[in-house]
Amino acid sequence: MHTVAIGRYGCCMTSPTLQAGPEALGIELSADAWVEDGWLVRDVIAPAGLDGPPGVLQGGFSAGVSMAIARHADRFGAPVTSIDARLHAPTPLGRTLQARVRPSEHAARYLVETRDGDRLLVSAEVELAGHEPAARAYDLLELATVPLPEAEPQHLFPGCWVCGPEPDHPHGQRIHPRYHRTGEISQPWVADDELGDDRGVVDPLVVSAVLDCPSVFACMHEVEALDMAGPLLAGYHLSFYRDAPVMEPLRTVARFDRADGRKLFARSALVDEDGVTYAVAAALQVAVPNDR
Repeated sequence: MHTVAIGRYGCCMTSPTLQAGPEALGIELSADAWVEDGWLVRDVIAPAGLDGPPGVLQGGFSAGVSMAIARHADRFGAPVTSIDARLHAPTPLGRTLQARVRPSEHAARYLVETRDGDRLLVSAEVELAGHEPAARAYDLLELATVPLPEAEPQHLFPGCWVCGPEPDHPHGQRIHPRYHRTGEISQPWVADDELGDDRGVVDPLVVSAVLDCPSVFACMHEVEALDMAGPLLAGYHLSFYRDAPVMEPLRTVARFDRADGRKLFARSALVDEDGVTYAVAAALQVAVPNDR
C-alpha cells in the first residue's frame, strides 16, 4: 500500500522514495520501478528552489541527476567516473517526471534519460567504474592560485541555487562570479556538511551543479557581444578524479575556450590551492535570444 508523501519543499510523490543526491536538496526518485522497452523506469521530482532560470532545474543538476538514476540501478557501488549529457529541453521543477535507465553495450556504463511524458529532457551516458586516473587541465589548475578577484553578484539568474544572490532554497550557495580576466573565473567555495555523505565527501550531484555556473559566466563576454539574453547548458561532460571534502576551502574555476556562432564552449574544474583537481567539466552553452 502506498501513501502520498509531502516533501519539505511542497512536492508530492507516492512513497516510498529514494534520494537522488543529498537529502538536503529534496530530489526524489520513486522506489517502485517498472520496465518499458528494456528501460527501468521510475518517477523523479525536483522541488522548487533548485532553479537555474526561474522555474527550471539548474543545468548542472539536470545533467547530474543522471548519476543518481544510474547508481540506483547499479549493483556494484563503484564511484562515478564520468557523465556525458545532452540537455534537449529545460527540466521543470515541482513536477513528476520519468527517469529511465538501462545498461549500455560497454561495461560499467548506463544510458539514462529524463522525460516529461513524451518529451525528452536529458539524455546521458554514465560511467560507474571509479575515478579517472589523472587530470591534465593545467590551465584550469593555474586559476586555483591566482589572487581572488572581487565578487560581482549577477542578476541574470537571481534565484539560481548555485550563483544567484537571492536563492529560495535554504542551501542556495550564492557563489558569485569572480573574473580573473575576461573569460576566466576563479571563485572560493566551501561545501556544507549537508551537501556531503557520511564520509565527509561532497556528493557528485552537487559537484555537477557548482561546475555549470562558472562555465556560464566564462562565456558572458561572448553572450554580450552577440546581444543575446544569456546562455543555457546544452551539453556537459564531467569527469571525476578524487573525492572532494566538505568544509574545506576549494575553488570553482572556469575558462572560455571558443565560440561557434551561438555555441559557446568552456571548461570548469573543482580544485584547491594545493594543486589538487577533483573534477573537470566541459560545457556547451548556447546563447539564447532576448525574446525567448
